[in-house]
Amino acid sequence: MKQHAARVAALLVACAVTGCAAAPPSSNTLSPPGEITLQAGAQAVLPGQATLRYLGVSNDSRCPPQVQCIQAGDADVGFQYEADGQRVDVTLNTARATTRAIGPWSLHLLRLAHGPAPAVTVRIDDQPGRVPP
Repeated sequence: MKQHAARVAALLVACAVTGCAAAPPSSNTLSPPGEITLQAGAQAVLPGQATLRYLGVSNDSRCPPQVQCIQAGDADVGFQYEADGQRVDVTLNTARATTRAIGPWSLHLLRLAHGPAPAVTVRIDDQPGRVPP
């Protein structure tokens, strides 16, 4: 019994020293082209210290899963893009406006989950005709 307790204590000390007790931080860094899934309030860091924050969903009239609806509905998805000290609010719509230019990139709405605080998946691409640095 004493030997088992000593092993557990040694393992805990080793983990504390090496950091194995802590989960690795999640990276929300996004280099175009690429995609990322964000929770409401989370942000992705883009090249040049630009950021894209997912604000949330408004006007969600989408048909819930497993329900038969006459219309599919749509939702407005809010973002805030910040670069060079300037902030721009961006709204994409799941049915009508799924792409918008932000800075030197194009923001594409790929998926929006259902629920009270749905996750969103977006893709960032270089704008067509633009030569990346």
